[in-house]
Amino acid sequence: MEKQCMPPPKELTTPDAVPDPKRTSLAGHRPGDLRLGKTDVLWDLGDIPCVSLECFKLAALPPLCEQIDIAKIKDSLQTNPEGWIQDTERWAAFKNEPSVSCISQEKDFEPLSNIFNAVVREASKATNTPAKLTFASRPAASPISERFNAILPDAYLLLVDKKSIDAQVNKEDHAQNSNPDSWDDIVVSFELKKGNGDAERKDNDKQVVWSLYHIMRSDPCRRATFGVTIENTKLRFWFTCRAVTLVSKTFDFFSEPEHLIYFFCSLAFASDHELGWDPTIRRVCVGDKTQYDITVTTDEGKVLVYETTRVISNFGADALIGRGTRIFEVYLKSHDGKPVKDAEPAVLKDWWRDSDRDREDRILEQIFADLRNHKGIEQADEARKYFLTVLAAGNVMVDGKIDGTDSLLRMFNLPTDCTWYPLPADELQQPIPTRTGVGRVPSFPWVVISAKRSQVDHRTHCRLVFKEVGYPIYEFRRLDTMFETLQDAHKALQLLHSVGWVHRDVSPGNILRVGKLGKLADLEYAKRLDSHVHEVRTGTLGFMACEVVAQDYLFHALASVIFNDDDQSNEDIEINERLEVNKDPEIPFKFNPLHDMESIWWIQVWILYYHVDRQGGQPSSEQTKCFHKLFPAWLDPRIEALLGYMKIHALPTSFQRVAPSVASMHVELRKAYFVSEKSLPPAYTDALADLHSVFTEHLALAVNLSRGVLLFGPSAKCSQHEDASGETRDRKLPKLA
Repeated sequence: MEKQCMPPPKELTTPDAVPDPKRTSLAGHRPGDLRLGKTDVLWDLGDIPCVSLECFKLAALPPLCEQIDIAKIKDSLQTNPEGWIQDTERWAAFKNEPSVSCISQEKDFEPLSNIFNAVVREASKATNTPAKLTFASRPAASPISERFNAILPDAYLLLVDKKSIDAQVNKEDHAQNSNPDSWDDIVVSFELKKGNGDAERKDNDKQVVWSLYHIMRSDPCRRATFGVTIENTKLRFWFTCRAVTLVSKTFDFFSEPEHLIYFFCSLAFASDHELGWDPTIRRVCVGDKTQYDITVTTDEGKVLVYETTRVISNFGADALIGRGTRIFEVYLKSHDGKPVKDAEPAVLKDWWRDSDRDREDRILEQIFADLRNHKGIEQADEARKYFLTVLAAGNVMVDGKIDGTDSLLRMFNLPTDCTWYPLPADELQQPIPTRTGVGRVPSFPWVVISAKRSQVDHRTHCRLVFKEVGYPIYEFRRLDTMFETLQDAHKALQLLHSVGWVHRDVSPGNILRVGKLGKLADLEYAKRLDSHVHEVRTGTLGFMACEVVAQDYLFHALASVIFNDDDQSNEDIEINERLEVNKDPEIPFKFNPLHDMESIWWIQVWILYYHVDRQGGQPSSEQTKCFHKLFPAWLDPRIEALLGYMKIHALPTSFQRVAPSVASMHVELRKAYFVSEKSLPPAYTDALADLHSVFTEHLALAVNLSRGVLLFGPSAKCSQHEDASGETRDRKLPKLA
């Protein structure tokens, strides 16, 4: 019997104005096209902060050992055959500047290894300790990685005491790869060019950013990593963590050697956590497979070690800056140092929350407290069945402190003299609406416009352990099971709305089925309606309410026409002429419960128009046309689909029985918007109550009308497996947003 799994995380917007979604979180990012992958990463980052060398040293580099004196090391190197020559302002190891050298680029930069060794030898004399890093240059072969990476870094600094393990995947790679090194041990990635032109700089930038990205997305043990780019003698330092990617001002490492000496000394004698590793995650080999021992320190001080059995989802780590969410199936291995036997499977969520947001477990407790106060203890306890059960929760502790990007960056904020460094992203291709054959829920390639922020939005590293191991709704093949699960998710939403809360990220990945019960998950972005925190666009693309996408009340102008002109019918309205955004600055847009309800409706529409009713089947041309209209590449025009009518005849015959119920919910949803927005701000209380009643009635009807109907992704050829409830599932790769 297949074990159940948790929902995939989704990359949500950050709390700074109204940013666009990250391309690295869209379904199209993972097919394996390296050029497009690089473009996605670079576009997501946009312009990055470029800081002075002193600022970079203070913020990004580990503090120097107190015994190390950079000036003394620089002086001592002048007597070293591989050292620095003051008279000519160059390193003795380099006979000429690389740009005028006649030898190959690979040979040209080999002296960097000699320079590193000379520097750390002198530093070791002061610290009486050996360097923890070694310099390697193997540009013809890529380091070993459990996740494919075609990038060949020109050189790198890596750990002497390796973190990598010889799991079976690595053994197989060894047989085909002459490079014995692993990405799991690399601290600093180098990109080197003989020339110092704009083309060389841009190529180096692309390569080093991808190396930083690969380390952060593929290694759960990383909190940060470093890079170096050199064009001839011009050098820049790079750093990235989950809050920011920094690049230093350029300097000439021939004439200003002290900066490179500082860089080498700072890193070569630092502790592992200062080099970006997470000491609370340990890579282990279990049955020739890589697993992880993950420590959860609860708020009460309990120390729990969980061992992973599989990765459920790591799509959230695909965005270099963001939550970096990873979800594992785990079992409890030890409790306060004592071994635990026969532990039940659980789910562990590791992520970096915005530092000014509450943790998800605390949000849940606030919701339950409000339910107790408004509904009574009995109803509050009954409501818990519609949500996940938290077994353990806590902030990650590193070096005796709560782990966060503020500690990684030593409370760094952008200095006033910070400039912005444009990354060389290729031109984006025109987005094409597609049905993905691997069955991801839809995602849409919006163009990311970089927001130049005045400060770093810091993040705090957290972990949650959930009792239930559930399946997301999009993995089911029986239509009635999907609607039953949506019924329970709707009940959960009703409970939230009844005590003044909104979810703000209702999507297929956040609606789970555990046994025969549906649950609403991922309440990280839930908030009280009277809260003024983070009024920004949040949600999963494709299931986000049209008004949330637009960040404005779209029905107000239409409502004034409909309710003030008896001769004007809804069908007669010219949307492009009548639909106007709210221009009143005194009435800012706010998320309200109708937007959650719209997301529930979009899920139903996606279920019907994405799927077919037979294995290996293809949708009709009319169904495909409707799907692209409902889920276009650009979401902005989708309001027209919401204001239109469902084309039931375009659906497979077996879906047409249930479609009228979905259409009825659609009609009542539009009515609720129009009634609520006759004036602003929207008065939605009565309309919401009526809408909940309609959804309760028609979801129940949809369950009965969809009995025995199977559904499949277009041309899906996935294996089937059964669970205890007899439900057959189609394993699909998730979409993230």
